[in-house]
This record gives sequence, C-alpha cells and structure tokens, in this order.
Amino acid sequence: MEKPHPENDLQLLPPMSSQQTRFSVSGGFAQYRELISEDRSWAYFLGYELYTLLFSNLSSLLGLAARRLLLPLFLGKVGARTVVGRSVTIRQPHRIALGRGVIIDDFVTLDVRAHQQRGAEIGIEIGDHALLGRNSIIVAKDGTIRLGSACNIGSDCRIATQSSITIGNSVLIAAYVYIGPGNHRMVSTEVPLIQQGMDIRGGVRIGDHAWIGTRATILDGVSIGEEAIVGAHSLVTEDVPARAIVVGTPAKIIRYRE
Repeated sequence: MEKPHPENDLQLLPPMSSQQTRFSVSGGFAQYRELISEDRSWAYFLGYELYTLLFSNLSSLLGLAARRLLLPLFLGKVGARTVVGRSVTIRQPHRIALGRGVIIDDFVTLDVRAHQQRGAEIGIEIGDHALLGRNSIIVAKDGTIRLGSACNIGSDCRIATQSSITIGNSVLIAAYVYIGPGNHRMVSTEVPLIQQGMDIRGGVRIGDHAWIGTRATILDGVSIGEEAIVGAHSLVTEDVPARAIVVGTPAKIIRYRE
C-alpha cells in the first residue's frame, strides 16, 4: 500500500512555525515569487531575477556602477550617491526606500515579508547617509522599519519586527546587536512552543543620538530615549529614559549623562 505524503496530511508533520509550514510544505514557485516580489508583474519579477543573477554579486567598480544604475528600476526609492555592495539580498524591493548617500556593505540582507498584510506602510525605509555594516540583517515581517538619517549600524546586527521599529537620527549601533521582534508565546503546554506564534508588544523606538553597545539585545515593546547609552552585552526589557546609561542583564540605570 502506498504511504501518504506528509504534504497531503499535515498531521504527519512535526511541529513547525507558520512560516516553516508555508514555505517548506506548501512552498513552490508561487511562494518563491511572492517572497521575492509579492504581487508585482511578471516583467518586474523576471527583470529582478535577471538583475540578481548577473549584477548583485558583481565585484569591483563595475558592480557598484551596475547596481547604482539598475536598482532604481526595482526599489521604491533610491537617493543620489547611494552605494550598495555585492551579494546584498533584497526581498520585495518595491517596499524598500533608500535615501541619499546611503552605504550598504557587502552581504547585508533587506528582507520585507508582506504576505499577510498589504498596507502601503509595510517595508523598510533608510534615511540619508545611513550606513549598514557587513552581514547585518534587516527584516520587516508584515511590519515597518525606519532607520533615521546618518544612523550607523555595525556589522552582524539583526533588526527584525512584526510591528514597527523606529531608529532615530545619528544613532550608533555597535556590532552584533539584536533588536528583536518579540518573545514566543507560552499560552498552553498542550501546544508546542514553535506553533504558538509571537507575543507582539508594539515595536521598538530608539531616539536620536543614542548609542547601543556591542552584543546588546533590545526586546519588543521597549522605547530608548534620546542620547541614551546601552552598555555592551546588556538585555533591555524596559524603557530607557533620555540620556540614561544602562547596563546589565536585565539592563538597569547606573547614571545619567551630564
């Protein structure tokens, strides 16, 4: 007797998140196209696929020039003198806006996933003269991320949300910082944790001229005031007032800037 395929009987599958189920079980060409270009035209999708194949990983000055010339055809906005390095992963580029003089280093990921919500506000907006360090990952899952002018995101950071993240002007974020989308729900012991979804608490806001130290973690629902400093390796679970200096796990105020 022929054995049933897991794709035809979800009860036979191990517990997975909704995203895993969507793309690993029912995933296919239609899901790939939606992941990359949402509901844009076939011409847009195929054109962007061709750009990715030929130019996204092209090194040297020729690669920089090709990306500067071609990316405005696909992104929602690209300002003058913007520089995009090689092997930058961009999903749903029409929902991404780059200001003037933005610098995006090699191997950065800009990932918008607007597969449940279709509002115009969903996406990633990067202000003038912002810098994104190598290997950093910016993910807006049915949410909005806004990086202010001249903010500096170090290498290997992860900034992700299912609601909103707003980072102010001239904010300094050191390497390996995690600004997270929220905690996993723990509603019932009868349902595997991976299937309980996320506990969304309204996003993160970081005020102008703040400084986030290396390997700090900032959880969903937190507001950090202007000119505040978060010490290295700190875990921020509560609001931080303007000009406060916080350190520790969880982070506590040790003093205020004079």
